[in-house]
Amino acid sequence: LPNSARALRERQELKILAIGASSASMLGSSLESKPLLEKILERSIKGLNVEIINRGVSGELAADAAERLKIEVALNQPDVILWQVGTNDAFAQVPVEEFAATVRDMLQWLKAHNVDTILIGLHYMKQLATNERYQAIRQSLRRIVESEGVLRIGRYESSEILARTLREQGHPEPSAFGTGENAYSCMAQYLARAIAVGLFAKAPLP
Repeated sequence: LPNSARALRERQELKILAIGASSASMLGSSLESKPLLEKILERSIKGLNVEIINRGVSGELAADAAERLKIEVALNQPDVILWQVGTNDAFAQVPVEEFAATVRDMLQWLKAHNVDTILIGLHYMKQLATNERYQAIRQSLRRIVESEGVLRIGRYESSEILARTLREQGHPEPSAFGTGENAYSCMAQYLARAIAVGLFAKAPLP
């Protein structure tokens, strides 16, 4: 997260823009004024002031979010984007190549405008483990982050591991896994750790 690290060094501030259908789950739903993600980061990094701008829209496709992102970047000048992407495109049967081109082009645009990006992967649902379109979108996102060198939160993978662990311990399959306050809290902690690592990690060699 080079641009975010620079903001931390020069201003002791981090402006985060959240976009995508599940922004509440990314930020950690909170009954208080500050999202849980903001509170964790400010508590964990001494002197850091975090501002989170939530622009999540339910059901939004990647192409629509990409168009909105250009406007939001111009208006808010964020240091880093949290982009939940892929799930709605898979459900809407968006062609994989079209989805991949949209996300890749947007990531390159954000880099050119000195904005970091963290992609939040697809939701995990057991019944979609064998769905070819869903898995193709998921795999395309993995390839994009490798080629573009951006952070990705493996939401699908982490949720799959947790669900499998619960089944092995004899618990029933969760009917609404990944939703609710406890799940949102876990996601916010997971994301805060990824941001902290991204802020202080050394840049990889070419």
